[in-house]
Amino acid sequence: MYLWNREMFLSPSHLNEGVAGLVDAVTHVNSVSDYEFRVWATVLGTFGRVGVGSTCEDFGAFSDEMATRGMEDEVFRAKVDAVGQSMAGNPEDSVWNILHTTGDAYEVQPVIAIIDNRLEVDQMPGAVMGSIDMADYLNGLTGTAVTVAVSQWGTGPSVRMMFGYDSVGQVQERTAVATADPGFMERAKAFQNDVGRSIESRSSVLRRIA
Repeated sequence: MYLWNREMFLSPSHLNEGVAGLVDAVTHVNSVSDYEFRVWATVLGTFGRVGVGSTCEDFGAFSDEMATRGMEDEVFRAKVDAVGQSMAGNPEDSVWNILHTTGDAYEVQPVIAIIDNRLEVDQMPGAVMGSIDMADYLNGLTGTAVTVAVSQWGTGPSVRMMFGYDSVGQVQERTAVATADPGFMERAKAFQNDVGRSIESRSSVLRRIA
């Protein structure tokens, strides 16, 4: 299974119209596509950052459908042009190969937390194994659904962990439980010792808005 993401940044002066236009465009796409697209807005992270995501079994077929829509669907093209007027820069696309899931990770939770680590190639095997171990441990400790995915094209070698929650309050509660747990801290320390320092590490909390 693959996860496709498009990350966008909306201008603060056009945030409301940009979000409304994006939701409108994605609603149209969902009415004509074989895939389901979702819209996410930042709770914690860069202000104005929004994302569109979808999962697929075959990214080649998924990409072909998107390209055809971009060339032939005039309604979609007009909606994209409208959203473009509210953007503060060019969007960034990435595709992630989902390697491991725990709990109801394929259910779409209202809130997700994401940790992305960009790494050197030789760090990837250890990072993947450590992330999977951590995902299983956290699912057992807090019941949180966790997905582990990797990407290379468009991102550089990267490992992503995604955590699903019912609410922002649940993010707070379960984070407190994890950080107070000795087993979690031991695994976090072992990950750092075994994998080393990431080139770049980024975290965010997002809320689904469509």
